[in-house]
Amino acid sequence: MKLIERYIFNKLVRTFLLSLVALTATVWLTQALRQFDLVSAQGQTIVTFFQLTVLLLPPLATVVAPVAMMLAVIYTFNTLNDGSELAVINATGTRQWSLLKPVLLMGIIVTVFMASMTLYISPLSFRLWRDLATDINGNVLTSIVKEGEFIELSDGLTFQLRQRAPDGTLRGIFLSDSRESNETVAYLAERGAVLDGQLGTFLVMSDGTIQRRNEKDEAISIIQFSSYAFDLSTFSTQSGTPNYRPRERTTSYLLFPDLDDGAYQKRPERYRQELFSRFATPLNGLVFALLPLVFLSQAETTRQSRSTTIAMAAASALVVASASFLLAMSSGVSNAAAVALFVLPFSAAGLSAALILGGIQPRPPEWLLMAADRWTTRIKRLLRIPTTPVANPSRQG
Repeated sequence: MKLIERYIFNKLVRTFLLSLVALTATVWLTQALRQFDLVSAQGQTIVTFFQLTVLLLPPLATVVAPVAMMLAVIYTFNTLNDGSELAVINATGTRQWSLLKPVLLMGIIVTVFMASMTLYISPLSFRLWRDLATDINGNVLTSIVKEGEFIELSDGLTFQLRQRAPDGTLRGIFLSDSRESNETVAYLAERGAVLDGQLGTFLVMSDGTIQRRNEKDEAISIIQFSSYAFDLSTFSTQSGTPNYRPRERTTSYLLFPDLDDGAYQKRPERYRQELFSRFATPLNGLVFALLPLVFLSQAETTRQSRSTTIAMAAASALVVASASFLLAMSSGVSNAAAVALFVLPFSAAGLSAALILGGIQPRPPEWLLMAADRWTTRIKRLLRIPTTPVANPSRQG
């Protein structure tokens, strides 16, 4: 690797790592605050809180890694441009490959990093998080739940207890189950108890009613029962392996799912969607590295033009990411979307590399530069920042 290539690569590495840590920490903090409410409400220790939140780091790092890559490319080449280093590189006839090579290498490294996350580490962390959350929720009904408080056992499953008798009997039970998108089921019972057995853990309720509400036609049906058992095996640590969701399954399981799995039989498209996403998501690391370079590989002498070019680079990367997200959502039910999910990033990366090697850099149109200049002037006036006249961008070098 040439000296200029090593110089650019080192700047990319430092900026990427700094951006990755900063973005991951910011997003992690927002998620940690949500988990803090969950853990504190169920009487857990601060150690459990950190265990629960640290397991969220791999999935979060996977999400922010492409953005950190894009920021690294933008910052590095904008710095080179501001220091006139990029102008010297272009003027001395340095091959475009010397600019592309370090960015391409960095993009491949980020892609491999993301692939290790999506294919192995993130599913593992999700499973460990689920096991720990199960351990927490497994004690909710037997020891932690407080009388009169609504406890969310999982998304769409809420439990409330009026009273706990000295012998462990539960009185005044309310359980709302809205995990199915088209139906909400409410269980009301005078008393009940939690029973553990070989078949799993069950909340056995007595003298109550089941109210089912169809969300489509809003029809309501009410069933009375003298005894009813609600399966709590998913929330019990004694129940063996939890019923993992697609994102918590191993990649090998997604490739060869158990055809007798009830969850797979009910929603097989979710497993297909998760599988395709795991292989396609890492490609964003390469796209977010090369696509901004298309707009920033050539020197520009006007600050206003450079700012607009940076905005175009970021917008183009986000457009490709949005398209990939929509294709991923449809890949479970559409073979065409699944194919396009992989064709899009490879096409974007290949076209970007061709434009960079050809020295072709898209330039912002003059009307966009003038509009950006007007908005900048208005903002400066609102903030009472002194403004200086800017010449017509088309006449500047």
